[in-house]
Amino acid sequence: MDNQTFDDIIMPEKEISKRISNIRKKMAEKNIDVMIIFSGPGSLRYGQRGHVLYLSGYEPYFGDCMMILPGDDKYEPLLETDSADYFPENRTWIKNRVKTGDHIKAIKDYLSNTGFINDRIGIAGEYSVSPAFYLRMVEQLKPSEIVPASDILESERAVKSEFEVNCMKKAADIAAKGFEAAANFIKSGVKESDIVGEVERVCRKHGAQFFPHSTMVSSGNDEVHLSNWWNCGRRVLKDGDPVLMDFGTMYSGYCCDLCRPYVIGKASVKQKDVLNVLLDAHYAAAEAAKPGVMTSEVDAACNKVLTAAWGDQEWWGVGHGVGLEVHEWPFVGYHHIVDDEAYKDVPLEENMVISLEPTIYFSDTGDIQIEDQFLVTKAGGVRLNDIPHKIFEV
Repeated sequence: MDNQTFDDIIMPEKEISKRISNIRKKMAEKNIDVMIIFSGPGSLRYGQRGHVLYLSGYEPYFGDCMMILPGDDKYEPLLETDSADYFPENRTWIKNRVKTGDHIKAIKDYLSNTGFINDRIGIAGEYSVSPAFYLRMVEQLKPSEIVPASDILESERAVKSEFEVNCMKKAADIAAKGFEAAANFIKSGVKESDIVGEVERVCRKHGAQFFPHSTMVSSGNDEVHLSNWWNCGRRVLKDGDPVLMDFGTMYSGYCCDLCRPYVIGKASVKQKDVLNVLLDAHYAAAEAAKPGVMTSEVDAACNKVLTAAWGDQEWWGVGHGVGLEVHEWPFVGYHHIVDDEAYKDVPLEENMVISLEPTIYFSDTGDIQIEDQFLVTKAGGVRLNDIPHKIFEV
């Protein structure tokens, strides 16, 4: 991991070819002649970053990007590259490339040259498309129909290949070095932000490309402070403090998302008891994570254990998919969000990768949480790391 080469971060050609083939089959099922795929790295919508990356192996350094995928395999896809032209030639297997400019002109030229003009167009990554741009598409392209098609990519991305699973395992191996570094660094007198800096330094040293969400270190027992866990950093740690670290790394574009508790000194009996309940809930959810089981059932298996221990509460959703995005499909336990299709209750499929992250707060224990990624198999969820399930006493 310390000697990672550029070849390690390039998605294999056979992996990209397989994905394109699978997407084309799903396009045919929905009678979509050509699909226009957008990625907006700065989008507020989870998952928009990864669509073009998933099918091309390429993501721009500068600005948005677009890919056009015809359903007929006799036509080559088209990839728009970085608007500032920061583009290494060996970063993608897509041969037909143009520099980003006027998206509409690029689409119009492609459709005209391939004969797809006026055909049925699918849009993937529609949350990255402005209303003004959509109106320009309708007015200038005049397709027979424009249909949302993000679900095609979302469902395909949710089921992971062996290559993808191995990348996430490597990301978790790197993160394990970060948890170990935190255990050696945490002490009275350091700031939460100091711990973040040390953990990220060590992970970078061992091959982390990036950190898919803020490295979150939250400490102490104050509920107001802990409720801002993604913004913590200024508090100075004291003897006896509970500390929670939730973070992930990226390897070859793929993420992990992990969490472990620490305490400065010795964990109390209650803290250990709380951890044991969370682990029972964690394992119950993992055991339920089999193909065909609804995401709500996995959530219920976790909540049953938590409720038996602490009574019925408004438990958070227990997890989410992980892949090119740190939060992606399927979402586990968020089906009460009924106005967004991304969170709907769906059956798990074999080789999906989901995060499970039961958590609880008590005023005398602080926040305690365990988070891991699991591969969905017929025997239940298989954990993708071997980081100890314990409260790290430091």
